[in-house]
Amino acid sequence: MKLKVSSFFAAVLFLLPVLIFAQQRTPSISLHEIKKEIEQLESQDDKLRTYIEMSNRYFRNAPDSLLVIADEINGLEGVEGEKKEAFISFLNANAYRLMNADSAIFYASKASGILRELKEHDSYLMMENLQAMQYARKDQYLEAESLYLDAISYRSELEDQIEYPVQFFYGNLGNLYVTVGAHDLAIEMFEKFLEYEDSPPNRCNILSKLANSFMELDNMDKAISTLSPCLEYENLPPPIKAIVRSNLSTMYKQKNDIDRATQLMEEATAISSRYRIPNIGNGHLYRLGDLYLEQGMVAKADSVGNIINTAPPTAFSRPNEDIVKHEFLSRLHFAKGDYEKSLEYSDRAIELANTHNLFQMMRNVYALKAEAYEEMGDLNNALVNERLQRKHEKEVNDRRKERNDAMLSVRYQLQNKEAQLMDANLEIENIRLRNMLIIVGLILITGYIFYRYRLYYLLKEEKTRNQIARDLHDDLSGTLSSISFFSEAAHRVNKDRGDSERFLNIITKSAVEAKEKINDIIWAIDPSKDDWSVFLKKCKRFAADVLDSNDIEYSFDMDDDFSFPVELQFRQNLWLIYKECITNLSKHAQATKVEICLREKGDHVFLSISDNGSGFDQESLKSGNGIDNIRYRAEQIQGTANLKSAPGEGTKWTFTFSLS
Repeated sequence: MKLKVSSFFAAVLFLLPVLIFAQQRTPSISLHEIKKEIEQLESQDDKLRTYIEMSNRYFRNAPDSLLVIADEINGLEGVEGEKKEAFISFLNANAYRLMNADSAIFYASKASGILRELKEHDSYLMMENLQAMQYARKDQYLEAESLYLDAISYRSELEDQIEYPVQFFYGNLGNLYVTVGAHDLAIEMFEKFLEYEDSPPNRCNILSKLANSFMELDNMDKAISTLSPCLEYENLPPPIKAIVRSNLSTMYKQKNDIDRATQLMEEATAISSRYRIPNIGNGHLYRLGDLYLEQGMVAKADSVGNIINTAPPTAFSRPNEDIVKHEFLSRLHFAKGDYEKSLEYSDRAIELANTHNLFQMMRNVYALKAEAYEEMGDLNNALVNERLQRKHEKEVNDRRKERNDAMLSVRYQLQNKEAQLMDANLEIENIRLRNMLIIVGLILITGYIFYRYRLYYLLKEEKTRNQIARDLHDDLSGTLSSISFFSEAAHRVNKDRGDSERFLNIITKSAVEAKEKINDIIWAIDPSKDDWSVFLKKCKRFAADVLDSNDIEYSFDMDDDFSFPVELQFRQNLWLIYKECITNLSKHAQATKVEICLREKGDHVFLSISDNGSGFDQESLKSGNGIDNIRYRAEQIQGTANLKSAPGEGTKWTFTFSLS
């Protein structure tokens, strides 16, 4: 059985803009009427053929009706089982092609296998074409290309027995190559299509695609010269007329011929509006309005906006159209100075884009909002939207790059599989080399890090040793020198027992002081003492011993612990500062009361030591009594020291240490 509608069905699959318009003029017919007509036929094969022809003509976009027809065919008696199974699968494949690609592929594959055995060539090629389109829909481009090429080969071998037009395979294959960005191959396929096609509508449809591929390759003159002849055809279907002018408008705009671009878009809009062409009419209006705005023709753009706003609501509108519509209206109201309305439409465009995951269509909506807020004097919101625009552009560019990278891999496979294999082998070698370089680099980096780590601790150790040496020199050299001096003095006055005992007492006191200083240094560098609780206990115990022995009242205001670890240098210097302050006030302040505070506040540590002693004149005593030493040690641990004192008003040291 040969289906007479094979050419029609191929055209339906390929020339969608023409057929959408044609379907509007196709007389409607109910399934009941078709069944009545088929009941008049005597041959079961004729009934089967008529069901298939009618389903292709009237119900190809009505899955439920196709499934009902499949049940009717299943009930036909006297039809071979294989043939019945093949055409039931044929109808199921067409029913599921709009709903589920996997199911459509399953039924089409099942149908094509049987149809090929039955030598139902045209129906077989329809199923091959349907499978290829579904694979392309799933981004399985290699499988789709293989099916198209096999179908072309099959069609060439049985050319005299097949009515199915081979050019439609070339056209669909060209569409596939366009999808993956292989425009050079797409041009080759579209030109092949034109070798077989004489119909002006079909030729101009393909010439539009061919010109777009030239445009993608930046050959604008070639694109315009390819498509311009279609302007001369008078009897083209309105959708093709509109598409030709719309595409040419884009090309002239790319050439910066804005006047010609506007003229062509006005013609495209007039055609699509006059004939109420779905899917493209609104898009032409929005693009025309944008062209007017680019030229500062706000009044004309406003007339387009009025047409859009007064158009009767449709039962269904595509989300991408609605986004473009609201973006255009936002730009229009911005140009008119109505910034509140502009923001309202921008927000609606963003809402739609987020709802339908079409954020890549928003283009410059956030930038437009930023400009509107700036004009309104709301600089904060202007800055927020400017940042959102940059973020949006980055996300779109990242996704586009990711998509282009994926398509680049597919293009390599489609253009030359053998070359792709060579490229893959080369890439493997590159990966091996890169991995080797990465490993070597990691080894070198690890070695360098270890070296720096070792060097850091060597320097830290050297610094600690230098600090110990400096402390021993500063703290002990004077004490040991005094011990030596008084020892010699004791020998010189050994005849005077009273003076000898006085010098020996001084020596004993100096030796005890030296021992304490050595103990302080050892304690300061002992890692086991790197604990705040140990440090705070030592501070309290030392102050208590010194102040109690001098009958001085005291109070502590200290945190129980601190949130950061205490390091050696910080602990050592803080201790010596603390000890020096306590020692000085016990010796010189003549105080009866002392207040000590040590607390952590934010990222700082605060230490204050105040007494009610005699005080002193800071102008007359700028150094001495360890003042310079105290300030120096505070600087060593990123601290500041503030001394406040006056005669008769006591003394107060305040220290602030930064944790950063």
